[in-house]
Amino acid sequence: MKNMSSGVSVIGVGKYVPAKLINNKMLEEWTGVPAQKITESIGVETRFVVEDDETASGMSAIAARQAIEMAGIDPCQIGLIIGCSFTGDYIYPAMACKVQDLLKAKNAGAFDLMANCTGFQVGLSVASDRMVCDEKIEYTLVIGTALQSRFINWSDPNSAIYFGDGAGAAVLGRVQSGYGFLSTEILTNGKVFDAVRMRGGGSSYPLRAQNINDGLQYYELNGLEVWKQVIQYQPLVIERSLEKIGKKVQDVNFFIFHQANLRLIEYLMAKMKQPMTKTYTNVATIGNTADASIAIALCDAVNGGCIKRDDLVVLSGVGAGFTFGSTVMRWY
Repeated sequence: MKNMSSGVSVIGVGKYVPAKLINNKMLEEWTGVPAQKITESIGVETRFVVEDDETASGMSAIAARQAIEMAGIDPCQIGLIIGCSFTGDYIYPAMACKVQDLLKAKNAGAFDLMANCTGFQVGLSVASDRMVCDEKIEYTLVIGTALQSRFINWSDPNSAIYFGDGAGAAVLGRVQSGYGFLSTEILTNGKVFDAVRMRGGGSSYPLRAQNINDGLQYYELNGLEVWKQVIQYQPLVIERSLEKIGKKVQDVNFFIFHQANLRLIEYLMAKMKQPMTKTYTNVATIGNTADASIAIALCDAVNGGCIKRDDLVVLSGVGAGFTFGSTVMRWY
């Protein structure tokens, strides 16, 4: 099989962040949490949300077109589209199917993957695996999308201070052997399944007239539990992904994390004894954009020249459930 000796790597990136701004002064009015306290505790100062006529699939298509343009390919060359989101247009069908139509990517199979805020990183790994298994797939498109603002109670101080909307995308292509995706590790701790959740609309909590005022359609978040889980498991999942290729944390040139909380990223880097210069953050300006956050951060880092050819790069996320992931790449 002619392509099995090649690598698979990101060859194009794109993003979309909506224009409507929510700052900490506004949240202070809505939640009662002082603006300065929000900044000090989580490092988020602003976030952006969609207008009433915007959709998850529409945001996804904008980010995808940028990635396709950078990759220098035609949408018809894409063999697979993976949408990573838990806030798609509908509960079903898959958002990726709508994006396939919007892009006119007529030769692409499409499906959604849900791993919550680590979805994009897991999606990249699944896309890479599919390309390794099937030589006929020359290019894949992976999109991380978060349209969260319609599921947030903006008066709830436990959740409103964190989140924003956005989408990010990456095109994967075949590259020289030794470059691209090298290893992935995924861990899950289902014992804390309910620590971050949105119950309304699920089969256990279908929305009905009798419960429509119970707030089930909004995010519920235990921030302390999130912190405990991340500091325990995220360094572990990173170490395990590096062990698979005989590397250690100090061998990594650059880290891209899920942008949940600036203070958490600072803590993680300090725990791993790595300088903040070896990572990129945008959570201060756009907030936690869930599945989109690693995708948008990767796009910004690439376009900003933070990642160079031959760099060993780690993408690592944590998602509700809890699912932890780490993917190691040799940048092409």
